[in-house]
Amino acid sequence: MQNRKPVQVRIAVGLFYLSLALSLVKPFIELGPTLRPPASLVLTVSIAALVTVFLIEFISIGRNWARIAYLVLSLLSLPFTVYALARGLTGSYIGTGSVIVQLLLHAVGLYLLFATPGKRWFAPRR
Repeated sequence: MQNRKPVQVRIAVGLFYLSLALSLVKPFIELGPTLRPPASLVLTVSIAALVTVFLIEFISIGRNWARIAYLVLSLLSLPFTVYALARGLTGSYIGTGSVIVQLLLHAVGLYLLFATPGKRWFAPRR
């Protein structure tokens, strides 16, 4: 049992929060300073952000189910993200760049969580 959180887990949590911040800012940057996103988009993004924060916090305290749930949700969203990128549905160059950066942040963060020594943080505690 490990009492101290590994640096890899702290970095992964930081990367996930950075990715979340990018996803929250992106709609406002793409639309410009005078336009606002529709209320339905704001509501959907808010709910997704709350679920994401919930999972990130439980990852941070070493809950294996949260790590696996984050991986599964990331993998489930991947085909939609790739499709949006391929079809140019991200809105702009800023949107495309933001999505690519978010993909990289998730990939690196998940690698850090599932590679040693990060994965030991999620070992069952007795």
